[in-house]
Order: sequence, then C-alpha cells, then structure tokens
Amino acid sequence: MFNRIKFFSFIALLWFGIILPYFFLQTTWGAKYAGQILSHLIPDYEFSIGKVSHSITHPYEITFENIRIQSKTQANNFDAEKLIVGLNTNDLFQYHTFNYLFIENGDIHISSNIQDDFDAQILSLKNVSINYENATENTNINLTNIYGGVEPWNSQLLNKDINSRFNFTVEKASYNNWHLDSLIIQGNQTDRQLNFINFGGNIAQSAIIGKASILADHSLLIDQLKINKFNYQDNFDNQLAKYLTNIPKITIKKLSILNSSLKLPDVTIEKGNLEITHLNYNQGWQIDKSDLTFNAESLILYDQQFDNPLLQWHSNDNQLTIEKAIAIWNKGNFAFSGNIQNKILNVNSLIASGIHYELPNNWYNSLTKVNGFNELFTHIKIKQFTLMPSLIISTDPFLPFQFNAFETFGKNVEILSNANTLKLTGTVSIKAENGILNRVKLEKPDLILNFKPICTDLTFSSLVESGFLEGKGCLTTKEVQSFTINAHGINSKILSAWHMVRNPLESEKFTTELNGTLYPLNLDGVLIIDNDRYIISKNIMLDH
Repeated sequence: MFNRIKFFSFIALLWFGIILPYFFLQTTWGAKYAGQILSHLIPDYEFSIGKVSHSITHPYEITFENIRIQSKTQANNFDAEKLIVGLNTNDLFQYHTFNYLFIENGDIHISSNIQDDFDAQILSLKNVSINYENATENTNINLTNIYGGVEPWNSQLLNKDINSRFNFTVEKASYNNWHLDSLIIQGNQTDRQLNFINFGGNIAQSAIIGKASILADHSLLIDQLKINKFNYQDNFDNQLAKYLTNIPKITIKKLSILNSSLKLPDVTIEKGNLEITHLNYNQGWQIDKSDLTFNAESLILYDQQFDNPLLQWHSNDNQLTIEKAIAIWNKGNFAFSGNIQNKILNVNSLIASGIHYELPNNWYNSLTKVNGFNELFTHIKIKQFTLMPSLIISTDPFLPFQFNAFETFGKNVEILSNANTLKLTGTVSIKAENGILNRVKLEKPDLILNFKPICTDLTFSSLVESGFLEGKGCLTTKEVQSFTINAHGINSKILSAWHMVRNPLESEKFTTELNGTLYPLNLDGVLIIDNDRYIISKNIMLDH
C-alpha cells in the first residue's frame, strides 16, 4: 500500500512538476509566463515572449518566437521573430554563455556599449537589422538585412583577447549620412585586433573593395582600398571633414581610385585614376614617405584644361619629388619634373611644344596679381624651361598680336610671391618665325628678358617690312624706366600703331628714347629723326 502511494506521488510529481509545465510553457500563456520569470531572474532586462518551443531530439536547445528583450539600465533593445538558443551544457542555469545563438528576422537597437558580458560559440544572423546611435559621439550606424555569423562571439568585441572569425553580407549600411549597398565583410579578431580580410560594397554608385584592421587603440589600418567610379563633389568634402573628426587615426598603405570624377570650385577631374601609398590621417592628412600616380581623361585647374594628364611623385622628409608630370594643354604637350618643399616649387626641367594659347584680354594686368598663386606656392624656381614651336595670340583691343612658331628658353627663373605681387628673376629668351603686332607684320622677332631686382632688362630685334629694328629697355611691372628703339627702313608710323607716339613725323629711319608708365601706357621722351630731337609728352610729339 505504501509503495503504491509512493508510485502515484512520483507520477503526480512528474506530471504536475515536469510534463505539465513543459507543455504549458510551449503555449501562448506559458510563453508570457516564461517572459515574466526571466524578467524576475534577470532584473536588468525586460522579456516579452510570444512562443517557446522545445524538441526532445535537441534537449539543450530552446526556440523563442516573437521575442523582445529591453534593457532597464540602457536604451538597448532586441526584437526577433525567432531566437534559437543552444544552452551551455556545463551550466544550464546561467544566461551569459551559450553554445550557439541563431537570430532570424530580428532588429537590434543599441545606444551605448553593452555593459554585460555575453558570449556564444556560434552567433548566426539571418535577415537581422542593427541600429547604433550614440548622441555623445554624434554617431549613427544602420545595418539592414544582415546574413552571416561569428565564431566565437563576445559582446565586448575588442575589449577581450578572443580569437574569432566572421562572415557577413549586408543589404544596406549607413554611417551618419554615408550610405553603402551590398556590403560583404569577411575577417577575424586576434589579440583585440579586428581584421577585415575582405570587404566590399557600393557607395554613391561606386564600388569599394579592400582589406583593413581596427587596432586595439581603435585606430584604423587599411592595407588596401580600391574605389571604382567614385564621384567626389564639393559638399562631400565638408561631410568628410565632419565625419573624420571622430576618427582618432587612419593609416592607408595603398589607396586606388579608378574611373572617378572630382568637382570642386577650382578643380574638376573626369575619368581619373589615382594610386597612392602610405597615406595617413591624424587630425589632418599626411603623405610623408608615399608614392603617387595619377592620370585622367581631363583635368580643369583654375579654368585651364589639361587632357590626358599623368603625374608621378614621391614624398619623403617633408619634400615631394615630382618624378614626371605630362599633359596635353591647348593642343600641345608639356612635361616637367621637380620637387615641392615648404610651399616652394622647384622645377628641374619644363618642356612644352605645339601650344596654341590665347591670352585673356587683361593678361598683362593679371601678371601683376597673385590670385590663387599664394595658396599653392610662395616661390617657384625653374632651373630650365623650353617652349618649342607654338602659337600665341592676344585679342586685347589695345594691342592685339599673334606670333607663329613661337619659341622660348629660360634659365634659373624664379617667381616670388610678396605682398600680393609677383617678382621674377632669371633670363628668358623669346623668338618666333613671324608675327603680327597690331597690324604690323614682323619677321624673325627676337627678345631677351633679364629679370633683375630693380627692373627687367630687355633687348629685342625684328625684321619689319623691308627694314630692321632693334632696341633695349628697362621695365618694371608698372614703369618704363628706359626704352630705346633704333629703326632702319621702317616707316615711323609704326610708333602710332603701337601706341608709343600718336603723331610722329614720317621717316624711314628714327630713334626713340622713352620712359613712363607701362599700364596704362603713358610715355615721355624724345623722337630722333635726322639728328633732330622732338619732345614726346604723354605719347604726343609736342613740336616739329
């Protein structure tokens, strides 16, 4: 009799203590009750569960459906249509360590770092979205439709010495206002270093692939980054500067930008390709000890268009060495090499040929102004430059001209920016096959300029009609300190055509000795004809 009572007591205990609660927990009411129990046992979190499932064939696995977990101490929450939990067989009654966690159709919102330490041997995500907002750091990260997993996983990520590997695909991702599509990430974590062995995606219709690491100090090391068909706009530069303020340090070993365009107020690039090594960002970009190669279909720099430019440079010890710079400019070709240091451009060699260049109407006035020169360089030193046969034209109505087969050779020329003016030193020789200077035809014109601190010495000569003229002068950017012309077999009306003397006596042989202001042209001096001297005042001959 006593044994029967013990047996029925055991059956009752089994039924009411285990079997009935087991099936009850798998009902809607039971799932709700399970959420209340978990909220009581884990007081920092609020649980809401739609359904609980368990299979005898997987005794250490529990499936939660329509589950919501809300942190009571942080603005973090978790929602999922299905959460499959693989319990830790070594300790079933704890909630920090799991064998595996499978999340399907979930949303995770995080506004601060997770304080609790959770880990699992396997974390698997299927159609999961993650939103991270941190008002203090002004950071907003959204990841939509994530598929992939981490083995093993820990909620503290870089704060623990855990070796793990991960593989994810993300349909859409955004960092503040930066948006990426079709993102793929493969990598691992070793010694608090997060390594992205392979990552890629699309940003603003551009394809990005690369290899990078987040180091233990949270700095970013990019071994390789390739961007294809990237369109860089002026407003993007402001956005980039804003986002980089929260990044402590970036090191890029190799950056490649292919088939891309750039549009800024003073610079436009079409179908450009850039490859640069050892690029660093630490509260500003640095290119020390880097190599750069750049080419493009076209480059517009300060309203000047260059076709098929190619640039190669190397930087080291605050000096940028330009190994090669070539381009097509105004139907001609040019190439130069040199270096840049402390805003000083040193040109070793500059060669150009076949240039067809039309000067702007205010070309002379612009020579005396710095404009954007000071923003780039304070000093330009040209060791040697050569301009082989080219065409130069000025349509300035005051003194239009055209020179054909125009050639120039310069040596040790220096251009210095000082007090918003340009100062030149060095020697330049200019010649042409023929030309026209305000309707006056010239043959074999020749000009030598010797730039000096006080003034520019010049000597010139040319065949004109059936005669010959030669001269010399000393000019500044504003004044004509001296200017002499000796003409043989040339009608003196040429002086009127060139606005030097409005009313000269006609003669086939004459000499002028002039001085005054250069711009506007206002000259005084004498006109000598047959040993008679005629006074010139303000470009007018006073007596005959």
